[in-house]
Amino acid sequence: MALKHVEMLIDSGTEGREIRVRNARSEDARRIQALYSEVYGSSYSVSVVTDREKMKKAIASDDYFWLVGEHEGRIIASLFYTLDRTQRISKALGAVVSNEYRKLNLANTLMRFILDAIISAGWADVVYATTRTANTAPQQLTEGLGFAPLGIFPNAHKVFENETHCLAGHFIPQSWQHRRAPAVLLEELEPLHRLAGQSLAKFGVELEKPELVRAEDSGREPPVKNAPQIPFEIIDAPHFAAHRWRAHGNSGVFENAYVPFHEPNLILLSHDQKTEIYIHYSEKDGYSAILGGRSEEKDLSVILRSAANALRELKVSYVEHLVDAYSPQLQQQALHARFLPSAYFPAMRLHGGKRWDYIIFSHSFDMLDFRNVSLMPAYRQYLKQYLQIWDKLYIETALTGKK
Repeated sequence: MALKHVEMLIDSGTEGREIRVRNARSEDARRIQALYSEVYGSSYSVSVVTDREKMKKAIASDDYFWLVGEHEGRIIASLFYTLDRTQRISKALGAVVSNEYRKLNLANTLMRFILDAIISAGWADVVYATTRTANTAPQQLTEGLGFAPLGIFPNAHKVFENETHCLAGHFIPQSWQHRRAPAVLLEELEPLHRLAGQSLAKFGVELEKPELVRAEDSGREPPVKNAPQIPFEIIDAPHFAAHRWRAHGNSGVFENAYVPFHEPNLILLSHDQKTEIYIHYSEKDGYSAILGGRSEEKDLSVILRSAANALRELKVSYVEHLVDAYSPQLQQQALHARFLPSAYFPAMRLHGGKRWDYIIFSHSFDMLDFRNVSLMPAYRQYLKQYLQIWDKLYIETALTGKK
């Protein structure tokens, strides 16, 4: 495989000495971890980096393409992509460069090299990345590589303080030929679709206007105040959870649930065993995602509220769930559960020969904090839209008494 045999030299700018860019090797694991520690201290939370055995397996796997920069025997840059060939989707992550080598544009070089190789090989229709918001440099990097801003993950991670991330997507032209359109959205979600369309228009893509549904026509009444919740037990067994999810899959209100590149490591199981929810949870930064499940309950809002209540016991600070862009009743139920939309990902999932759009909903358990967030204009628009919906659901309802 071409990406397993990368070797190139880059001028380091110091007395003609060159930086060697090559594939990561399992014996590099300790030095790669040292690089992340140098830049991020103890705050980095991606398990494939922090867990050395996971890193070695990823480096050896054909589903990961990991490049490093080496200078005078020291690993001074690292970046990797993970790939789902069935879904034809890839994710770029883990970009890090030693502080003294930042001026050499190494992150751009590594990211562009793998992106071009994946697209040239025809392995993915969609590539996406999440970027940090301590400054705008990562956002500018992805935009310069042809990634369109698609939304934000507000206060998604918490180590020392809450940290918001941005979502950006890169699409090959053929991906739009297979996209399921039009989307069918609640009126409240149209602004997110419009913002994504504006981002993609800069790359010559025009999103078809969605069909809009009013909340009162979505098929579900608002939940009864103080409605009973489903009591859950938490099963903390990562291998069991992943195996059970693969064996049983999703059904009911979770039939079309999808979160790429995540596997469950927790299960929420109701006392009557009629509801089973698969969770990906990161203890280090308080992030969690509801990947799917099985239940006889037909109201997603009841399940989401109950799951959020159970996850609160684990000190989770953020929980995320994706809803497809063709089920307005589920979109409405997510809002009823106080899950707020903050990103719109078109053509994300390959399902039934079509690429489906998805909306990212999330619920934060902490006070929203955006004091240390630096955003490019497009991402600021997503944040403004998120705050407008937050105000409507949390402030207006309290002032007017309407639910």
